[in-house]
Amino acid sequence: MNPVRASAYLSLVGGSLAQLAAMAVATTAVLLAGLATPPVHAQGRGPGGYPVKPVRLVTAGVPGGTTDIVARVIAPRWAEELGQTLLIDNRAGAAGLIARDVVARSVPDGYTLLMTNQAIVFAAAMHPSGAEGLARDFAAVAWLGVSPNMLVANMAVPARTVAELVALLRAREMSYASGGVGSSTHVAMELFLRTTGTRALHVPYKSAGAGITDVVAGHVRFMITTLPAALPYVRNGKLRPIALTGAQRSPALPELPTLAEAGVRGYLFDTWYGVFGPASLPAASVGWINGTVNRTLADGALRERLGDSGVEAGTGTPEFFRKLVRDDVSRWTRAMKDIGIRPE
Repeated sequence: MNPVRASAYLSLVGGSLAQLAAMAVATTAVLLAGLATPPVHAQGRGPGGYPVKPVRLVTAGVPGGTTDIVARVIAPRWAEELGQTLLIDNRAGAAGLIARDVVARSVPDGYTLLMTNQAIVFAAAMHPSGAEGLARDFAAVAWLGVSPNMLVANMAVPARTVAELVALLRAREMSYASGGVGSSTHVAMELFLRTTGTRALHVPYKSAGAGITDVVAGHVRFMITTLPAALPYVRNGKLRPIALTGAQRSPALPELPTLAEAGVRGYLFDTWYGVFGPASLPAASVGWINGTVNRTLADGALRERLGDSGVEAGTGTPEFFRKLVRDDVSRWTRAMKDIGIRPE
């Protein structure tokens, strides 16, 4: 995994572009520590003969949404490593709260796991209990990788570049879609508006997928969403791509520039993906499941499939992932407060 891409988590704690760059560099060091750890090849079954029955993977999104796409790409190969059937259970809504609640309340035996992105961090950042509350509900099991987000617009919007969109935003009121208040799509757009000194009307949806549908239909004009979710619409000519939010271009869409290339300096916002279990999941089970995920992601053909979907696969230990989550909650709590995002 490219360390520059891995570092792309924007923070507005200090406000200056130099401080933003410093935060990105600091995050790079943390991510590289996790990536340097080689996969642990477990032998045979897990603790207590686990798994002896199908494992349910709850995804915080609709079918065809970003986490669902990632889950369905890795599920067949991961099932081989588990030696058991992996069932994908889509529980969309409430910015991922429904899916998180299902897993948090499940029996901590490894048979119910959560596939999500860093929306789980934004939810924790908006809650008074923050990182401590997140740790009380979930065990960080495995980090899967990262993808850039993409600024997209309805095909009728008279803007093909970032400069043209910014000019349009300054000339008229426009609406943007998100997957809900405090979702990653909401935070990403508010940071973009703040960075460019523009304004737009926020239209929150129950999921980012529902927002994309309405951008395609023209009910709202634009949004920032994950590359895997928007890519099929872009390739089919139903959404206009404007720019990527990562530090470099994506092999999945190499002709599309980054926001930095388009003149929006200091804006970096990628989305990571990961697997969680209920908080009381035993450490031995966490470690064994982590090993199966790491071996799954070491498969070259699978990594290529993820890359075609806009996701750059990565691996790490549970300890690495736990630290990443904790640090992200702290960082985004400050950033979201700074830009004025509050629970409704």
